[in-house]
Amino acid sequence: MKKKGLAPGGISWSAWKLHVIVVSLTLTIVVCMLPFLSLHRFSPSHYSQIPSSRRSLHSNWDSITLHEGQPNPKVAFLFLARRHLPLDFVWKCFFQNSDTANYSIYIHSEPGFVFNESTTRTRFFHDRQLKNSIKVGWGEASMIGAERLLLKEALKDSANTRFVLLSESCIPLYNFSYIYTYLMASPRSFVDSFLDEKELRYNPNMAPYIPMSKWRKGSQWITLIRKHAEVVADDDVVFPVFKMFCKKRYNCIPDEHYVQTLLADIDNVYYDTEYRTEWCHNNSTLVPCFLFARKFSQGAAMHLLSGGVISQFDASALMDPTP
Repeated sequence: MKKKGLAPGGISWSAWKLHVIVVSLTLTIVVCMLPFLSLHRFSPSHYSQIPSSRRSLHSNWDSITLHEGQPNPKVAFLFLARRHLPLDFVWKCFFQNSDTANYSIYIHSEPGFVFNESTTRTRFFHDRQLKNSIKVGWGEASMIGAERLLLKEALKDSANTRFVLLSESCIPLYNFSYIYTYLMASPRSFVDSFLDEKELRYNPNMAPYIPMSKWRKGSQWITLIRKHAEVVADDDVVFPVFKMFCKKRYNCIPDEHYVQTLLADIDNVYYDTEYRTEWCHNNSTLVPCFLFARKFSQGAAMHLLSGGVISQFDASALMDPTP
């Protein structure tokens, strides 16, 4: 399998992968626990102590400036949920000491489901659900339809410049300040995309709108800069083809191909490398490979929070009945 990476200003598949899909809770705890405990204390203040010649996240790290009269650039957190968000207590810790001018929250949930005092433990999610949500089926085009609805809603706020797609089982691996600075320091989108030489999901009927040479596969969980979010939200060519020809009965899972294939159709995208690796260091300086992780149970998330991974946490606060 190959992984694509782009030059600065383009889509980066080789720099840092933001989301890791873990196949089991056991593997999640074993693999993620040690990176959590060893890396979560790395903060922007630590970064500033590294000599400038050895800083490796990005040269823009120190250049996040605001011009008078301009709003703060915001990260839009886009949650794709079946109903409620079972790890809302984690996100409460994540957002509670953050400047609300630096982020936006959008949730696509079951049509008619409302986030309020009776359905979530945190005020950060109150009334953040989309009013035009749709019924979503696993492995169906409705999944990418929901993603597009989230992006369209978030794009209405001109201050949103980074768009992070998250599932209901996602948790952050660092505090808000670190993740915000990390994302704003990079001019790139983060999309897992690769060519599968044994790929059997491509339907020849997709041509000429989607030639086989542009067919890609990857993780559904992505982070986009604004111009790429607009490409996905405004697409009226590739999405209809996916709805028609990428179906479970054809062994085609739309959310594993759509964004990757759509962005591969952009003519001015340039690739640096096609090796499916993670960039975890540069100039002998370690940098994190992941900012978020998936498929955590409530118990595993509580254990990590109790260890002070994201912020100070009192597990007794969760003794109230779960919504």
